[in-house]
Amino acid sequence: MGALKQYAKYVLPLVAIIAVSCLMALMFYPMMNAQVRELPVAVLSLDEGATTAQGEVNVGDAMVKKLTEASADDSSSADADEQPMVWAKVASQDELDKGFVDHDYYAAIVIPKDFTAKQMAVKQAAAKAQIESATALAQTMAKAQAEAAGQGLTGAAAQQYVQAAMQKAIAAQSGTATGAAGSVSDGASASGTSDSAGASASSDDENAPAVTLTIDNSKSPLVASLLKQSVPTMLSQTGVKVEVKTINAGDVKSNSSLPTAAMMGQNVLIMPTYMMSLIVAVLTVMQLGRKHYDSKPQRWVSFGVQLCAALVWSLCVALGACCIFAMLGSVWPPAAMIGFLWLASFAVMSVMLALMNIAMPLGAICGVLGLGLGMTSGLFPYELLPGFWRDWVYGWVPQRYIGDGVRAVLYSGDGWWNAASEPLMIVMCVGLVVFIVAGLLPLGKRGRE
Repeated sequence: MGALKQYAKYVLPLVAIIAVSCLMALMFYPMMNAQVRELPVAVLSLDEGATTAQGEVNVGDAMVKKLTEASADDSSSADADEQPMVWAKVASQDELDKGFVDHDYYAAIVIPKDFTAKQMAVKQAAAKAQIESATALAQTMAKAQAEAAGQGLTGAAAQQYVQAAMQKAIAAQSGTATGAAGSVSDGASASGTSDSAGASASSDDENAPAVTLTIDNSKSPLVASLLKQSVPTMLSQTGVKVEVKTINAGDVKSNSSLPTAAMMGQNVLIMPTYMMSLIVAVLTVMQLGRKHYDSKPQRWVSFGVQLCAALVWSLCVALGACCIFAMLGSVWPPAAMIGFLWLASFAVMSVMLALMNIAMPLGAICGVLGLGLGMTSGLFPYELLPGFWRDWVYGWVPQRYIGDGVRAVLYSGDGWWNAASEPLMIVMCVGLVVFIVAGLLPLGKRGRE
């Protein structure tokens, strides 16, 4: 035993290094291996179609069918997990609005009712322009031939004169088309949309068909930033303009212009809340708990004192997290944030306290393991996490629900009771049940009567 104690001072630093390395790997592995998979995006067509010489045409319905069928084909293939988005067809604007309220979709593409009509008008305008161009060239050729004959030119000389006149006319038409295309391209760049070169050259800004991309920022600001970049680029291949609309943008301000600042702003509310709750729970058990009790009533009184202390300290944790958020360059969060983080902190403390009252190492290990597994789950949505985190971690770590509630308050303007409050109440109830189990356990040898 003496030899073990002698060598322990040399082994313990190595054990600490290994333990911290494993913890850091758990914390950052999901972030370093995140991939976009199966993001639910709604698509709604309000297109009324148009009547042509060939019959009824509805480009909007055709676009919806193409997107949803492609998504269904991908989901049935072996590479289903690799598709970045899953397109869900909705039947009406009311159904889409309800989906956004329930946070079922990260974004939605809405095709307007005059989409086909505008596309047909653009094509007709392009065809008319081509006919007018061909007519003008034919008139130029006839005029050049007449002028060549009037000047007495024949043979190769007359042909050369006509070719020179045609080249000059073609160059003039090309210059006009290039100028129009440049104007359309400049307008698209200024509005933040991306159009294909063919659509820019053949359509006018006002008449070109456009769809609306609505993005829910509160579901995940990180995914919202990705969709703002990727979806317009993808849709530009169809030759349509994209008008981007953001809902639940919130009033979160930062001194940084980087999109990752918003994500880290959430984290300075999520992680401090969990970490301070864990630390305070350990200190509370150390100060107010006992290894042995003389009687069960004495143990129940100790449990009650610990819970009352946790109720007070969890409020301090909520205030501390809000102070960190404000000190790092953002404004003071809404008052509802204090109430929500108070609930979240008390829920975490109740579980940690209960486990540590059963066995101190049990509570400490579960708390540290929850810290490592849950850090990224509070920031990243389900669709970005690796498979193990999606299947085994995301459903139970409290950071996931703390993150959902933080975003609900910051971006959706919800109060302290929001979609994440009920799951946290369940976490708190689990902690209270574990407290009851700890209280019903037999007393230690010194406490038995």
